[in-house]
Amino acid sequence: MTYHKLTAFGSAICRKLTPFAAAGLMMMSVASCEKQLEEDPYSYYASNTFFKNVNQATMATMGVYDVLGEQSTYGFYLSLAYAIDTDIAQVQGNVLNDEKRILAHYGVSPTHPWLRETWRMLYIGIDRANLVIQRIPEMELYKNGTEDQKKTLARLLGEAQFLRALYYFDLVRLWGDVPLKTTPTQSPTEQLQLPRTDREKVYDQIITDLKAAAATVPWNSAKGQDERVSKGAVKGILARVYLYRGGYSLRQDGTMKRPDNYRQYYDSALTQTKAVIASGEHSLNTSYEQVFRNYCSLKLEPKESMFEAALFNPLGQASNSGVIGTWNSPLCDAASPYGRANSFYVTHPLFQKTFEKDDLRRDVAVATFQIDKNGNTVPLTGTADAKWAPGKWRRNWQGTSPKDPNNTDINWVLLRYADVLLMQAEAENEVNGPTQLAYSAVNEVRHRAGLPDLTPGLAQAAFFNALVDERAHELCFEGFRKWDLIRWNMLGAKIRATQTALKAYRANFPYVAGDNFQDGKHELFPIPQRERDENPTLTQNPKY
Repeated sequence: MTYHKLTAFGSAICRKLTPFAAAGLMMMSVASCEKQLEEDPYSYYASNTFFKNVNQATMATMGVYDVLGEQSTYGFYLSLAYAIDTDIAQVQGNVLNDEKRILAHYGVSPTHPWLRETWRMLYIGIDRANLVIQRIPEMELYKNGTEDQKKTLARLLGEAQFLRALYYFDLVRLWGDVPLKTTPTQSPTEQLQLPRTDREKVYDQIITDLKAAAATVPWNSAKGQDERVSKGAVKGILARVYLYRGGYSLRQDGTMKRPDNYRQYYDSALTQTKAVIASGEHSLNTSYEQVFRNYCSLKLEPKESMFEAALFNPLGQASNSGVIGTWNSPLCDAASPYGRANSFYVTHPLFQKTFEKDDLRRDVAVATFQIDKNGNTVPLTGTADAKWAPGKWRRNWQGTSPKDPNNTDINWVLLRYADVLLMQAEAENEVNGPTQLAYSAVNEVRHRAGLPDLTPGLAQAAFFNALVDERAHELCFEGFRKWDLIRWNMLGAKIRATQTALKAYRANFPYVAGDNFQDGKHELFPIPQRERDENPTLTQNPKY
């Protein structure tokens, strides 16, 4: 079934909802879709008069979702730009001469404008969520409405709690300790110069919100075919949060540490993955390739795909669209039937060689070709292997002429069922060793890839190392590798080993991350300087 991009967000043209100014006003579209293209479509409602019915509460909650679709979040920066360089991918070009290369090649400074845009947008999402979380329980219908009304409002409350947790999780991953605010901004004059909060307290709030959301949002089969969050997605993201909390992170004293009770969090992650798997709500598509063909052609992947950031712009403009399928696609000539792909996000031949011989994922994941003006694939041979790119979002799978040379409507997928299986294998191995449960989970992923069972009888450390590789092969370029390596305290070592291996492969192979990466610094991004200028209580991350 093709995505209508209607879902919770209104019609395909009325996709963008922009609720609330920082002063606590909500800005909602009340015009028709036709008028929305012709004139300013927004009306303003003071927050103290807005939450009067289910429709208004729904619009407010959809405004919290809306932050997912910005290019400063999952349309570009969070999905692609912040997730490299790693041992499997990098931004093409060695020089530090523009914003994307400075950011990727570990030359970033606190004044980089993209960082402030993301910081600002995530806190906008949090403020919107705070308002919904405060106001829905105060509604008369929440207390005394019909059963359907109370159920719908409880679901909306849970969705806002999930999204607040997700946005705080993104902030912690990027910046570590961040200001924690759980009440909505009431006026432009409100004092907002909050200090940084220890990440353990932020994680406490994230987990509290996700547990609350899991109690009220429906399972996938009950919610309908849309991009709204399901119970399985909440539990899957909660499992991810537990693994990150139990993993390593850069602390303010410049050391990489994990909590003393880290095994407790692995055990909690295991509980969540078991619940998702036991529900029967999700399963793997029998074809790895078809998963990504579906994404490219905007078709629902209802079982394996568990949560997606919805991206759509009717005119192809940047707002609420993404660069997925242009920035991270094989090179594609602008004159081709499919439109241009600049392929700034590239992989390298040594990663391609790590796939087992019969792994069906290899030729889906790694594109060893470019697309010419006639739409034909042309192999990249010799030294052109430095231009090999992710193949999961290739232009010729998108199948239509583009509305814009840079922007697409391809959703960014934040959680697939394959990830849940691999998280279960990792958590089980950490808690109980490589048991049959751990093997069964990873082997389900391997079987879909056409591979035999993982070698039986591995020791715990060897099983973990196999999982490190399995996650790379299954989830490559989907935005997880860098953060996985950080929580395993392996990022710097992997980057340096990759650079050494590539220089041995070809002395002038373009890869510079190993020269620039500093342990105890680049596991976090710098706090944006303008935020610190406006809020002197914010301290800076180590070594910036």
